[in-house]
Amino acid sequence: MKIKCLIVEDEPIAQDILKSYIDKTDFFEVTAQMNNAIEAFSYLQNHSVNLLFLDIKMPQMNGIELLKALSHKPKVIITSAYRDFALDAFDLDVVDYLLKPFSFERFLKAISKASNEHTISTVNMASGKSFPKEKSFFFVKGNKQLQKIYIEEIVHIESQRDYLKFKMIDGEEITTRQTIGYYEQFLPAHLFIRIHRSYIVAVDKIKTVEVNRMLVRQQFLPIGRNYKQHVFDFLRTLNNKSDRDQMQS
Repeated sequence: MKIKCLIVEDEPIAQDILKSYIDKTDFFEVTAQMNNAIEAFSYLQNHSVNLLFLDIKMPQMNGIELLKALSHKPKVIITSAYRDFALDAFDLDVVDYLLKPFSFERFLKAISKASNEHTISTVNMASGKSFPKEKSFFFVKGNKQLQKIYIEEIVHIESQRDYLKFKMIDGEEITTRQTIGYYEQFLPAHLFIRIHRSYIVAVDKIKTVEVNRMLVRQQFLPIGRNYKQHVFDFLRTLNNKSDRDQMQS
């Protein structure tokens, strides 16, 4: 199921750039484009969208005023050339604030946040069944396309000079040209741990832990000297939490 997007932007060039970014993805689609907030307000009274890309400085009604006027609003990503409105925007629970001009990589970071917050709650009226929330995911640019990565299917992430490799539970390896720190921010801190400057591992995929290495699924990975204390403190915290949970059950 694609995420339906509405673009509200009074600059034609900025509107075209944003649409071209969205068109490069497989899981987002533009359902409408508008150049003023008043027209967007009317559209949103009669149409449902999942994600709103919203400029702020527009004639007659600005983006902040539009958000305040909506009783039911979709997820919102602000696209603005001005920093001044960021605080007001985040007070209105926007997903992200893109400062123009923004790169495609920065755009991907924003829609990844929106994807993780997006809940699929479509109800089949004929059967009365509800579809569950989709697993958390983000997109990486690799193999000349955007690839969707489900967070729970990651075994480990490995940095190799200018490249990053995602090892998945089905054995697939997805390679992208990015830093390990960039994607570390997308990972839940209680589910993943950095064990080396070149490795992040999924906690539930760890099999055994030794002094200088750990077995993650079928592969031994090194524990870096500068990360050792953090790794063992983290594992100790997990053990303490497990003990508390057992005592309370």
